[in-house]
Amino acid sequence: MKKLLSVVLASALCLSLAACGSSGGTSSAKSAAGSSQAASGSAQSSDETVKLTAIVAGLTEDSPSGEALKKFAELCKEYSGGSVEVDCFFNTDLGSVASCVDSMAQGTIDICSTGTSYFAGYVPAIQVFELPYIFNTYDEVRTTLDSEPGKKIGEMFDGTGMKLLCYWESGMRHVSDSRNPINVPDDMKGLKIRTVVSPTQQATWEAFGAIPMALDMGEVFTALQNGTVDAQENTLSSIVSYKMYEVQKYLSMTYHSYTPMPFFINQKKWDSLSENQQQAIQKASEDARDLERQLNSESEETNIQILKDNGVEINEEPDREAFAALCGPVYDIFNNQIGTDEYLTMVQEYVETLR
Repeated sequence: MKKLLSVVLASALCLSLAACGSSGGTSSAKSAAGSSQAASGSAQSSDETVKLTAIVAGLTEDSPSGEALKKFAELCKEYSGGSVEVDCFFNTDLGSVASCVDSMAQGTIDICSTGTSYFAGYVPAIQVFELPYIFNTYDEVRTTLDSEPGKKIGEMFDGTGMKLLCYWESGMRHVSDSRNPINVPDDMKGLKIRTVVSPTQQATWEAFGAIPMALDMGEVFTALQNGTVDAQENTLSSIVSYKMYEVQKYLSMTYHSYTPMPFFINQKKWDSLSENQQQAIQKASEDARDLERQLNSESEETNIQILKDNGVEINEEPDREAFAALCGPVYDIFNNQIGTDEYLTMVQEYVETLR
């Protein structure tokens, strides 16, 4: 009887150890699966699903930025295992560009990307990237934004209610007008040109001899149509997507400045997300940025041809050196505005290492 009891107890012990071993194996498998899920985003996430509102303010759905925002939404869902869903909005769907930026800082919009000038009220130094004739090529500016200068400016937004994820772009800017071709600064004298609300932007056009008039992007086409302004300056993709060729006769390829589009998320929303969700959103923003830049580069020649096909007279080689020679006072205004020449010097010295 004792012998039989010993056999039963031994069998039970074996079964118990086997069960523990099985349980340990399952835990390890679950841990490995979780790590794999975080890396690939292919499995269903255990995180609670969050829905984010995102907008590329001032840019249309069919622009490179609009296409990239839709891709960003797809990638967020993929990389997060389905736990991050993004509702996309474009142009002025959620209000004026300025109000969208403020709403994102306050948290009523989760993600907003638009031109740097609209963020200057929070960190004036960010305008350094759009000062006239700082960059010569797309490679220069993209490398600068993705490296230490871009990171340093981004860190200055700590405490503003927004977190910089990366820099998207609107692109290199040119002048369109309804009066005459622009080849030298004298051709701009008395030209009423639309600008954003920015001291450096206004100073730029005053230095070139034009009369700057601040307007929200949603008002520009009508202002050009009714003659409130004669001209505007913008990227080729925006000029085409807004069909400005319907109210502008001339385009001058001035390459006078570049407009980054900082891609921000509301800080409180970011802090509320899990680490896996944060990683997914960060990666999605950078991958979508790369797509946007690619689309923007690919669209340049296409957009020039569209403008030509619609009767726009294009001056491809204005005297850019003549315009650049007038920019010293604009740089001084920028330095005085922020109280130091540190940021302009930082960017200029960094760009010099790339040339």
